[in-house]
Amino acid sequence: MSPYKRTDLLLNQERSYLTGLIEVTNNQYVIYDDMSDELHLLEEIKEPHLEILSPIGWKSCKWLGLGKVKTEAGVFSISCGDTVRIQKSLPFALDEMLKELQDETFIKLLKHLNSKGFSPFDCIYSYNQLLFLDNQVHKKGVSFYQFDNEEEICAIQHHFKRGVHSSDRFEITTSLGKRSIISGLF
Repeated sequence: MSPYKRTDLLLNQERSYLTGLIEVTNNQYVIYDDMSDELHLLEEIKEPHLEILSPIGWKSCKWLGLGKVKTEAGVFSISCGDTVRIQKSLPFALDEMLKELQDETFIKLLKHLNSKGFSPFDCIYSYNQLLFLDNQVHKKGVSFYQFDNEEEICAIQHHFKRGVHSSDRFEITTSLGKRSIISGLF
């Protein structure tokens, strides 16, 4: 599977975007996310690329500051009430783990998370032991990930082996007591 297909699968996940309305207070532009009832100061968001909802769909643009955005058609002002969205990024440790997985295991894990009502973008804690084993030929360990979809919590232990024979085993437990295992050998 190409990296682009993986990216497309991730972009189509629930909660992969911060979406909200623009509000302007004291010359500060904020995104009001009515799903979480939170305000996000646009100046503090590290990603300058965002999308504005227009009558014909989402238009890509770059935040320039002071209420200005740059699109293919030029520079425009955004105003109070405009709907915008910004692509969320995954925590580094989780992102690296997903990149490391074989395609079949990657898809299995995403589908399983989705079937439990979770998205990779619900990740609130990630620890990837594999990142600390760079100098070893044979790698073996456990990584930990926690997800919160605001209805329940999901904990994942990722047991891995890398070397001549590699394997991945995910032990998944939700706060409602649902448990499952996904494994992949390659």
